Amino acid sequence: MAEQKRTVPDACDLLESILLGNARAEIVDELSRTGAFEDWLRRLRKRMTAHAFGEGSVRLDTMVRRLDNRTRQDGFRVFHLWDHRAHRFTEEIVPVLLLDFYERASVAEPNERLTLEILLDYYLLHVLTLCAMRAWDLGDPDATLDRISGLVEALQGSSGSGHHFVADAETLLIYGLSQFHPNEQAYDRLIEKVAELSVPHQMTFARVSASVLSAHLRWGFWLMYERDVLRMRNDNVGDYPWLLTSVLTLLKGYVRHREAGEEADDERRDTAQGLLQGLAADPWAFVGKAPPALADYEVEYAEVVDLLQRHGAELLDDFEALRPAKDFYTPLALHFNFPHNTLMAIVTLALLEGKPQSLPLNALFVQEMSDLPGDETQAGLARALMAFSRGSPERLGYRGAMLVAYDHLSGLRSYSLTVDTIAKSLE
Repeated sequence: MAEQKRTVPDACDLLESILLGNARAEIVDELSRTGAFEDWLRRLRKRMTAHAFGEGSVRLDTMVRRLDNRTRQDGFRVFHLWDHRAHRFTEEIVPVLLLDFYERASVAEPNERLTLEILLDYYLLHVLTLCAMRAWDLGDPDATLDRISGLVEALQGSSGSGHHFVADAETLLIYGLSQFHPNEQAYDRLIEKVAELSVPHQMTFARVSASVLSAHLRWGFWLMYERDVLRMRNDNVGDYPWLLTSVLTLLKGYVRHREAGEEADDERRDTAQGLLQGLAADPWAFVGKAPPALADYEVEYAEVVDLLQRHGAELLDDFEALRPAKDFYTPLALHFNFPHNTLMAIVTLALLEGKPQSLPLNALFVQEMSDLPGDETQAGLARALMAFSRGSPERLGYRGAMLVAYDHLSGLRSYSLTVDTIAKSLE
């Protein structure tokens, strides 16, 4: 037990020393000291597989093994992808899979050092994700998540590649649990743990969860299940308790913000945006009879229905400001199968273009922002991801469906379905 209690803070201490100092630059220096670029990549692949860098001076292997073993016992795998065709997890870790893909792409004029930096940061992102998944080991998950959010900021700071992956530790949690895992009960156990967090952390987790589940389920509804909501529900049973919890958390927050008056207007609008996405995941799920997947959640479901009945009219007024417009980015127009595939695609584009991405994944979950760095836009990133998704048959999903799609009309349809369904329930 003592070893378990120390692993997470020791891991954070080690990661802090790597992320805040010159360790990453020294690792890249060592990788690129001799040989051709292909040799550099080969060395990095070996280092990532061994979880040891700097010719062994930076060792993460013992720490990663301990964190990974406990996370596997909980039913989750952070470093490996589920192969849906082979019905097993990949043998190689995700950062190595991306490195191998990059090598096969044979980029004509690679930004060699930046490529190493981004791949190294992507590896460290997975170590941070492991730490986030173990946030409850110490008994103070709020403090642990706060510290990990600080390390996420350091990861994306000036000492590394400059690539932005995610906004916070809560998004790392979602990244860690949102790909397919055979043990569906694992999701329920983690959602129960989230309920132990303080309200601000619960709200952050719920906003990102609502966005991720919405993009995932709407992808299925429009692109895979031929607009058959029953097929979508039957194929995503494990997602619905998670969606219910997210919507309920956001509804409670919305009511608190309304009661606080003008001083909470910004928080109310942000929460309304998350609620719109959460409800748009399946607009019919929270009016009338509960879907079978929520049969064991009668109390929570009844509370959602009650809050929607009492505050639905106010919510619809706030939704009006979020109506999709053709010339502005809207997250309701974004669809993807899984967020980890989307994040990997973003990193892949940065590698192929030789340019770090300044917009984290979370930027795709909010309405168009006006204070973006440089000439990058949310819509531009979404469309680039869509073009990448359809650029090769191996990147397409069921019946040739793009794994990432951005379509204004389907976003507008999702908005209308959601608003009309809620409005009819209030009559």
